[in-house]
Amino acid sequence: MAPLVQRYFARRGFTRQTTELQFYEQKIDVYGYSSREDLAVAVELKLEKWPRAVEQGLLYQLCADLVYLAMPAASVPRVPEELLRQHGLGLISVSDSGRCRVALHASRSTLVHSEYKSTYARMLSGEDEC
Repeated sequence: MAPLVQRYFARRGFTRQTTELQFYEQKIDVYGYSSREDLAVAVELKLEKWPRAVEQGLLYQLCADLVYLAMPAASVPRVPEELLRQHGLGLISVSDSGRCRVALHASRSTLVHSEYKSTYARMLSGEDEC
């Protein structure tokens, strides 16, 4: 599922990307940066366990402007969109054919720390090692 989500965000300008980015005790499944927009996106991929994805997504709001959960289309109806909306998290539905569709747009995080974001942006551009 990660390559599908990466392609989706690359087409939207997040051309600098990595997978399994360590952030404290967690690993962000997909992290991308758009230098044109100065925006970072973090995506947590889950097959079914959306409560755990929400917990992780809340943490990722510290290092990304936009945070999404990405799940197979069959699992998306079980996710309470109001809960995601309340926390500013977005939801991406990934179909069996590989098409990604935003079921709920993420709100821009007000918790993002510029130090985290800039460190990851430099790392993705090859300027720094993490």
